[in-house]
Amino acid sequence: MATNPVRESSAEDASRLRDSLNSLLSLMAQPALWTEGKPPHAVSAAMDVLLGRTNELIAANERLTKELAEHERTEDERKGAEEALRESERQFRLLVETIPALVWRGTPEGELEYLNQAAVEYLGHSAESLSNGRWIELVHPDHRDATVRRWLQSATTGASYSDIYQLRRADGQYRWIHSVGEPFRDLEGRIAHWYGLVIDIEDQKRAEEALRESERESRLIVNTIPGMVATLTPAGEVDLVNHQLVMYCGQPLEAMKQWGTNGTVHAGDLPRVVQVFTNAITAGEPYDLEARIRRFDGVYRWFQIRGLPLRGSNGHIVRWYVLLTDIHERKNAEEALTRSEAFLMEGQHLARVGNFAWRLATNEIIWSDQLYRIYELEIGMPVTLELIRTRVHPEDLTLLEKMVEQARNGGNDFEWQYRLLMPDHSIKYLHAVVHATRDQHGQPEYIAAVQDVTARRRSEQALDRARSELAYVARVMSLGALTASVAHEVSQPLSGIITNAGTCLRMLDADPPNVDGARETARRTIRDGHRAADVITRLRALFTRREFTFEPLELTDAVREVIALSANDFQRNRIVLQPELADDLPIITGDRVQLQQVILNLLRNAAEAMDDVHDRPRQLLIKTEREDGDRVRVTVRDVGVGLPPQSMDSLFDAFYTTKSGGMGIGLFVSRSIVEKHHGRLWAQSNDGPGATFSFSIPCAPDSTDAAHASSA
Repeated sequence: MATNPVRESSAEDASRLRDSLNSLLSLMAQPALWTEGKPPHAVSAAMDVLLGRTNELIAANERLTKELAEHERTEDERKGAEEALRESERQFRLLVETIPALVWRGTPEGELEYLNQAAVEYLGHSAESLSNGRWIELVHPDHRDATVRRWLQSATTGASYSDIYQLRRADGQYRWIHSVGEPFRDLEGRIAHWYGLVIDIEDQKRAEEALRESERESRLIVNTIPGMVATLTPAGEVDLVNHQLVMYCGQPLEAMKQWGTNGTVHAGDLPRVVQVFTNAITAGEPYDLEARIRRFDGVYRWFQIRGLPLRGSNGHIVRWYVLLTDIHERKNAEEALTRSEAFLMEGQHLARVGNFAWRLATNEIIWSDQLYRIYELEIGMPVTLELIRTRVHPEDLTLLEKMVEQARNGGNDFEWQYRLLMPDHSIKYLHAVVHATRDQHGQPEYIAAVQDVTARRRSEQALDRARSELAYVARVMSLGALTASVAHEVSQPLSGIITNAGTCLRMLDADPPNVDGARETARRTIRDGHRAADVITRLRALFTRREFTFEPLELTDAVREVIALSANDFQRNRIVLQPELADDLPIITGDRVQLQQVILNLLRNAAEAMDDVHDRPRQLLIKTEREDGDRVRVTVRDVGVGLPPQSMDSLFDAFYTTKSGGMGIGLFVSRSIVEKHHGRLWAQSNDGPGATFSFSIPCAPDSTDAAHASSA
């Protein structure tokens, strides 16, 4: 059976047309034509419609072919088939005219012969007006030569055509387009036509240019940031490092990409850095860590490394920004602060010193750990004034309330001592030093140091007892030296008592008895008995073992009593006593017996210093007077052998003496007693022979005010 050449030609033409469309579709699938990772929607849809309608036409052509095969002998049927083919061609043209794309067709030689309506409207020209190569006039002058060269190469070789250039639109604007074309070949393989599409990519180009400009600005910003910055790909690979980071590390970008293996990160920090970094990249979450980064000279410094992801409109990460901040000095300071805090805590523990801060505005009280230990409370529990009151000794609660009121009224710095009564009924002695300041908001705040002085207080009490014992020993030792004076003082009233008693008996035995004379004699006997009793009382008071007892007293009266006990001793040793005693001295607060021991020691030392004086009178001056600054002074001056200059620094030390038979405890005990009274004892050489010893004691506050008032 003979074949119908028209039918074969139509079928082959349809098949070749489909192949050309598939080639165009493959060309459109190139990523270079995509926008935001996808092919242009309109063109893709048009190609899908075009390919679908082409397939329909091919199917219709196959059906017609079968029908023609059955009726090919009839002329009418042959004409019907030809009409169907013409209809198919018409529908194909209709399809090309209706798709939302710019379609062109060219001759085998590459001349433009057809534009669909969309292309005509876009260009403002018909195919005829652009034939004979005039279409090149629409190409931007800067692109014409290259465009012609690339088109002629495809037209000559029959290779697929693809080019991007600027084309003038109907409104006169040059817009970026992408023109693609595929050759349509006949049965002999010759090019019958060229079919192609023109795709407006101006928006894509502008987006790409905006992206490039954004990236350029980003690089510029990254390089001008006064810090070390790097950018990473979404997968976490180093993409860019700024100039500062390159200069610090002394490595190019390619080396920086191998940061995990080339020692850029300190080996001790690398496992932790890799773990945090990997978790952050996987989860897409920001990260913040600290690690040591190697400098160009091999020195590792501490950095804070913070990474932040940048997400696109679709929510996907498009880039990571990493900021590296040098915190080496801060890290060293933190480590030094940590060590200092540890040393401070240990020092507080050893010194038994705690700290607290009290903000008056909020009544917030913050304690150090050591202060919790001192109060024997659980560390960290909230501290309130009520809690503190439960520990303060009941006898010191009034003092606590006074301190709190003083602080609330805006008092300045102060210090105070108080006691704690612990749950086991033991007592702790505390010494607090409080400093007034203001916080960052200008509100009053108190900072305090509290020291547990229990051990010191007990040591002081033990020392006081030891001093009292030593003072007692010194007084007992003085008793031997005063024996003669004591005997004289006692023997005189006793002799008077005996004499008066005998006289009284004779008067009573007289006839008649002299009752009035006996009565008067009995009175004298009682007087002498009181004199003897007073001497014994003073001796017992001076040599009785007892603790310090502070009471108001007149220092001049205490001096007179000591002179009375020593007067006979002075007479026996030919000492001329010169008392200059003020009668208007203010009252002082002190222990009468202890101060009399000091006076007695100074008088005895002065008398003994003149034992070897035979060429001049043995004059001994004792003087009481008022000092400037509300103090009273006692001065004892002799004309003895004086003090060696080398002994001045050691004169008041324990067991130091300048006498051959001395024990060296008199002046030591005397100084301890005076200092216990908040006074001062000192010595100096005279301009002439001998030495002068003096001590001063503060006046009692009430007596000072009274003295000022009376003088006014």
